[in-house]
Formats: sequence, structure tokens, C-alpha cells
Amino acid sequence: MATMAQQPVSLRTDDSGCSDPEIAHLIEEVREGRLEALRDYLSHTRASSDWQDRIHVLERVAPKVSIDALHVACNAEPDAADLLVTRCAYFADLAKTMRGTGTANQVSGARFQNAAACVKAALSDMSRTTQLDDKDPTAYALVLRPLTIFSQTELQQKTFAQAAAIAPDLVPAHFALISASSKRWGGSHEDSLAFARWAMTKASPGGDMAACLFWAHTLVRTHLRDFDNNVQAATQYALSPKVTEELNAALDAWLAPPFVLRRSSIPFLHKASEWYRAVMDIDRLNRVIAFTGEPLNLLPDSGTAPRRTNSSSNGPANGSRGLLGWIFGGK
Repeated sequence: MATMAQQPVSLRTDDSGCSDPEIAHLIEEVREGRLEALRDYLSHTRASSDWQDRIHVLERVAPKVSIDALHVACNAEPDAADLLVTRCAYFADLAKTMRGTGTANQVSGARFQNAAACVKAALSDMSRTTQLDDKDPTAYALVLRPLTIFSQTELQQKTFAQAAAIAPDLVPAHFALISASSKRWGGSHEDSLAFARWAMTKASPGGDMAACLFWAHTLVRTHLRDFDNNVQAATQYALSPKVTEELNAALDAWLAPPFVLRRSSIPFLHKASEWYRAVMDIDRLNRVIAFTGEPLNLLPDSGTAPRRTNSSSNGPANGSRGLLGWIFGGK
């Protein structure tokens, strides 16, 4: 079993071509073990409580950090919440990389084992970070997605509640639970859609919460297409008047004032562009890509094909279930 003394090695691709100059600069710095610029960024976003941008940047920068340099810094400053949240983000991302793609019964025990080591490390840093700064929801939000790997619904809900208690309108936290509650990951279409609609009631004016609704409907559509192998049902679902009306109204509300594009909005807007590209609604697609800068690209629908799922076996592969007690203290 992977241990903290023997860190799993990531094979993640180099994305140094990042189009955001600040993120590109931060990646360059942390890759060389220089953490000062990232720490300055984390300091000013903590002061401004800009949680969504903070999560957006950490999810892109932390995976590129020199982990040796970060370990040294964490050991030198064991009470530095900014360093610990960076390491939490690193291991949360690495867990997803180690798990890889495919349905649960296609994932080897070794991959689950390495993912488990990373989840355990991320949870440890989350715990310490939130003890040091109990008004920052960042670490809670960062661990929500990797918890889906092991279908830890109860722990996810608890962690989500802790994030939402600090920032009730935190889009990344709500968005992470859409997949976790979906049929693809052992939940149901009804559960993920109901959660997305509930999330919309927590939205702040000018925010990106509507992405939850687009993603929930996309998960239904692509499940019908890719898991049920029913293209006709997927098409009928996507074009149904009820779904169309709901999503069009959500888009209108999303892009209305006081909406102002932020860099952290773009990944969420991609969920809308994916939908309108799939249903060939050119007018609304153009409205969205005016913000995202994407090409129109009306190739045949390949929309958001499933990369990971637990649905085929209702959880991690049998050989990995013993890891759950090790990570989460359960049976």
C-alpha cells in the first residue's frame, strides 16, 4: 500500500500553455519550488474571501507544485494554513489522477490503492487547515470531488455542509455533489437533478450556480446515451420542452446583470456551451461562447463522455473495499 514515505508519482500532462497569465506564472514558480507568489495570491484571496477564484487557481496550480519543496515548507511552518491548503489541493488532484478513467470494475487494485493514499493525505491536510482557519471553506471544497472515488456519500455530505456553513453560495462545493449524487456514481437522475435545483435556491446574483443545473441534465443525457446505449432516449430527453424551458430560463438568469465574467466562471460556462452544442441551439451557444472564447465547433455530439464512474459495480472494485476503513475509519 502506498504510504506518505513513498509518494505515488503523477503522470499528469504539462499545461504550461495556460492562457491565464497569472496562473501560468504561478505554475512556473511552484514547479521550480518557489512558493512566494502563490502564498501572496492566497493571502489576498483569503483577505477578500474570494473563495471561488481561490479554488479555481489552486486546482490548476497546486498539481504542478514541487512536492518536495512543499513538504519542506510545511515542515518548516506546520501552522501555515496556506501551505497546508496547497498540499491538500495537490493530493486531492493526484487522487483523481491515480484513480484514472474507466468504470470501477476496470480500475486495478493498485490504482485504487494509490488514489486512497492521496485521499488520506488530502483529508489529513484538510483537517489541519480547517483547524487553523475555520472561516475558510477552500479545503472542504477541494476534497469533495476525490471523495466520490470511494462513494463516501455521508462524508461528502458532512464536508459539503461544513463548506456551505461558511459560504452558502459556494458554487464549486455545490457543483461537486452533482456528480456524486448522479446515477453514474451510484445515485439517481432524480437525486442529482433535485440537488441541482436546490443549489439554484442558494445562488447569489451574478454567480455561476446555474452550471449545476446544466451539469445535472448533461449527466442524465449522457447516461442514457453511453450507459443505456439509447441514443434516441438521450436525444428526446435533451430536446424535451420541460428540460429546454428550464435550462433556457437558467441561462437567461445566469447571464443577466449583475453577471460579470470572471476566470473562474469559464469552466462553469463550458457546461452550458456543451449543452447548447449538443442540442444545436446556435443562438444560445453564441451567447455563451461570447464569454468563453470557444470556437463554434458544431461537430457531431461527443458531449462530455464519461471518464469515471462507479455505477457498474456500485462502488470501488471489490479488492479496494478494505481501503475504506483505512482511509475513513469505517468498516
